[in-house]
Amino acid sequence: MQLLRRVLVWLFAVIGIAVLGFSAWVASRQNLRFDAPLPAIAASSDSAVIARGHYVVRNVAPCAACHGAVDALDAYVAGEDVPLSGGFVFPIPPGDIHVPNITPDAETGIGALSDGQIARALRHGVGREGRTLLPFMEMQGLSDEDLRAVISYLRGQPAVSHVVPAHRFNLLGNVLRATVLANPVEASSPPPAVSPHGATVENGRYLAASVAICQACHTARDMATGQFTNAPFSGNTEFVDESDMSRTWAPPNLTPDPKTGMSAILDEDAFVARIRAGRVIPGSPMPWQAYARMDEDDLRAIHRYLRTLPPVEHDTGPRMRPRSK
Repeated sequence: MQLLRRVLVWLFAVIGIAVLGFSAWVASRQNLRFDAPLPAIAASSDSAVIARGHYVVRNVAPCAACHGAVDALDAYVAGEDVPLSGGFVFPIPPGDIHVPNITPDAETGIGALSDGQIARALRHGVGREGRTLLPFMEMQGLSDEDLRAVISYLRGQPAVSHVVPAHRFNLLGNVLRATVLANPVEASSPPPAVSPHGATVENGRYLAASVAICQACHTARDMATGQFTNAPFSGNTEFVDESDMSRTWAPPNLTPDPKTGMSAILDEDAFVARIRAGRVIPGSPMPWQAYARMDEDDLRAIHRYLRTLPPVEHDTGPRMRPRSK
């Protein structure tokens, strides 16, 4: 009995030391800094560049879906260009994630950041102090041309003074920041210098994967780590409605599977017509009001790209349903 007691004491001591050591290691990795380069991108006052930036920010990239003013939801849903003053909160398993103000206000927005710092955040996932940004903006593949256009457009927006709280991570969030979310996420291949254009597969790939980031919603994820749990673009059955936590949405499968894939079920003309029709189901989180204004060639390009994906049979079911417990 005495031997067993000694063994248990030593066992608990070892476990305690291990827990303390792991806790200290996690704490030491909460403020890692990375020396990512500042891209040689400079804002422009050229009206054509700014117009392209408006198109990317407002019609293709879903920036306002997260960064839009929290008190302007109705205006956003109606298709207005609402201030990008942030403040929305994502209550996800790692903690409460607060979406920042990206208007050019010097104190509460991005006004004090250099063009290179803004470009680094989008392309390399590294913030103003060299810390990793959460991989929510999967736009690392933006071309140099579009990165310049986006920054030029944001610089010209009205500055809005709106203080957004810092993220509030829980224990799980701190562990993830020390492990799977510790390193910044960069583009899987070098971004193009110039954006592709026209109704081509190349342009569709660029728009769907790096600008409109369709896979972000149309792919199932681990809500703790953000990692995909099925094939990109193959649909998601548990997309939580942040405005009504009692329900979830099911972004459909976009692969060309003949039974369940929307890019096969809808031909090119029908796909364009569906996007142009906008929001049909009230409350749908897809930014229909933005995508409905996309150039027709770009919509056709996206459909042509989706048709090149490997078909995945995955029926996501009803578009909206009560959230499972």
